[in-house]
Amino acid sequence: MKRPIAASLGCLLALALVASLAFGSDSLQHLDARALRWLATDREGGLGDFATVIAYLGDPLPQLVLLAVAALLALRLYGRERALAVLALVAGANLTTQLLKLALAQPRLQPILGYYQVGDSAFPSGHSTAAAAMTYAFVLAVPTRLRVLAGVVGAVLTVAVGASVVILHHHYPSDVLGGVLVASAWFFAAVAALRARAG
Repeated sequence: MKRPIAASLGCLLALALVASLAFGSDSLQHLDARALRWLATDREGGLGDFATVIAYLGDPLPQLVLLAVAALLALRLYGRERALAVLALVAGANLTTQLLKLALAQPRLQPILGYYQVGDSAFPSGHSTAAAAMTYAFVLAVPTRLRVLAGVVGAVLTVAVGASVVILHHHYPSDVLGGVLVASAWFFAAVAALRARAG
């Protein structure tokens, strides 16, 4: 149980570091903006159209459908406690991100971006949080033999969703990393809780 708790705390410390650099380091902000501008170059073209479709996976409706599937699967295979852990993980991660957006909302104006600036409440990325949390939810829900596969598929989709919201000019790369760290902290906390209940 100690390892997942330590991992959860490590994710929170990493989140605090990323946030402090994203808001307080001129060099990282400039690097963030340069990466954003490079990735968002084709947002009005075919890549942008594809990114819009992928980013939709992080919207509330598909997330609710996926959460229902994961929770029911966990309930069937492992019982009520695992299903509740799945629900708590996803709900907790998304709520945490929304609260952080409110608490940390402030402009991060970058001259390199010109007129097209990122919104004040972009950190952390809600879509990235949702995608990562859902990946972790399925890792907890599927049979043991499928956990690696669920993790790999989920990681690919999480990266795709994160890249898409940057391509669409909705987030800096640091916002995406922040969202993944929020979900990771909740995942390890859920694992710690399940282990504590089991033993």
